[in-house]
Amino acid sequence: MFGVNNQLISEYHQYLDSKEAFLDSYIDSGSDHDLFIASYIHGHFSVIAANLLNAMNEPKNKNIKLTEWQEKTQLMLVNSIDKAIENNELASSDASDVLIMRKALFK
Repeated sequence: MFGVNNQLISEYHQYLDSKEAFLDSYIDSGSDHDLFIASYIHGHFSVIAANLLNAMNEPKNKNIKLTEWQEKTQLMLVNSIDKAIENNELASSDASDVLIMRKALFK
């Protein structure tokens, strides 16, 4: 690999896995509405995670620390969901629940 080291990529994968596990916890234990909200967030999250994993391998990003990748993940997810809400992709009650769950995701 030309970008970051394998240890950093592994640690970032662990971070992503923990966030996915949070969202996946609604599959068995949440209501249908909670599952819908978690799935909606997961769709945005998956795109962002894939993009950032690709970016990690770019030589220009080899010195970025794990905490910075984590912050980028959160910021990009916030921006993506906020933009979707501004574009009226969700009913207002669903949007409110998405924001609540998104906040819980990064606690």
